Amino acid sequence: SSCWAGCVEVDSHTEAVFGMTFKILCISCKKRSETSAEAYTEWYFREKGTETFTRTIHVEVVDKENRDMASIVSEIMMYVLIVVLTIWLVAEMIYCYKKIAAATEAAAQENASEYLAITSESKENCAGVQVAE
Repeated sequence: SSCWAGCVEVDSHTEAVFGMTFKILCISCKKRSETSAEAYTEWYFREKGTETFTRTIHVEVVDKENRDMASIVSEIMMYVLIVVLTIWLVAEMIYCYKKIAAATEAAAQENASEYLAITSESKENCAGVQVAE
């Protein structure tokens, strides 16, 4: 089976860093099997706004990578969000712990007062029994 060509408009990187690998964005075609194969590809590129295809790629090679502003803002927002959500989680845990501790203490006091009420009732009943004898 063969792979037929298709037209896909994908923005490619236009800047490469000296000494680093460079990726040209593309869509590849593979056979679904584990057999070895050989392929030959001819690349043709078309700039935005033009109708002609070309084989020439203009790539600017720089010493250090220039980060896109969107990636910098995204990274900052990610760290800010992690810090805010961690603080919120700790605050919620403290709030829930205080509620549980207060409920446990109230239940313990209620049990203690019930125990005292039962003990006084028992003493009164015992006194009545002794008097009756």
